[in-house]
Amino acid sequence: MAAKFYYFGFGSNMLSKRLHLQNPTAVRIGPGKLENFRLDFNLFTDRWYGACATIVANKGEHVWGAIWELDESDKEHLDNQEGVHQGIYTPITVSVYCPPLDTMVECRAYQLVEQPDTNLHSLSTNEIPQDRLASSTYLKSLVKGAIESEIPFEYVDWLMHIPHNGNTAERFEFELELDGIELYNLVEEKM
Repeated sequence: MAAKFYYFGFGSNMLSKRLHLQNPTAVRIGPGKLENFRLDFNLFTDRWYGACATIVANKGEHVWGAIWELDESDKEHLDNQEGVHQGIYTPITVSVYCPPLDTMVECRAYQLVEQPDTNLHSLSTNEIPQDRLASSTYLKSLVKGAIESEIPFEYVDWLMHIPHNGNTAERFEFELELDGIELYNLVEEKM
C-alpha cells in the first residue's frame, strides 16, 4: 500500500481536471475550510495571463478549498506543477477543517513566495494593480472547482465577484471546459 498525504487546493487545483493533469492518484476527500487565512492574488503568470492565488495569514478570515488524498509518489509532480523548484510557491502544512469527516486534517498547501503587501479585498477596484488581477480563465477554474468540491454557495458567489483582468488562457478554457462559468467584476486596464 502506497504512502499517502493530504493536499489542500484553494486555487485552480480545486478542479479535478486541473489537478489530474499531472497528479493521477488524487482522490477528493471533500471541501475544506482553512481558518485565519485569506485568499489573495499576486504574481502575474504567462500560463494564466493573470495573477495566481495564494493564502495569506489573516486572523478572522477563512479560505475554502478542496482536500485531496494523493500517493506520496505524486508529491514531486505537485511541487513541479506549483513551481517550487522555480521559487514561485513554497509548500507549507496547514490544519484544515473537513466537514464530511467532521475533523481537522493536516494538509500540504502552497503559498506564493512573493506574498502580497496589501489585502486585495481591502482595495477599491480602481486601486488594484494590474499584476494583482487574476485572469477570467483562472477565476473560472476556481469557481468551477469550488462548485465541484461542494463548497458553500456564499463562497462560490464571492469568488464570482472577485475583480479580474478579463484575459483568457484559451488552452485552459478548452481543457478545463470552462464554458458557462460566469464572473462579474471585470477591471478595465488603466492607461
